[in-house]
Amino acid sequence: MFAGFDFDVIERSLPYLFREGMTFTLTLTAMAMTGGIVFGTLLAMMRLSSYPLLSAPAAMYVNLMRSVPLVLVI
Repeated sequence: MFAGFDFDVIERSLPYLFREGMTFTLTLTAMAMTGGIVFGTLLAMMRLSSYPLLSAPAAMYVNLMRSVPLVLVI
């Protein structure tokens, strides 16, 4: 089945693919963490606000996200 397949291509390109993949993964992780911290902090500040125009939408968003099943989010 793999008689005509050249495994040397994978071996030669493995360092490049690993470096590119790891760079992309770490960049995406850093961006997601930064965005999540900023969004979460703003949402928490809105939720703790004494102004109903700020706290009500934040509470609705939090309750909506709590009620959505995790499998649906993933």
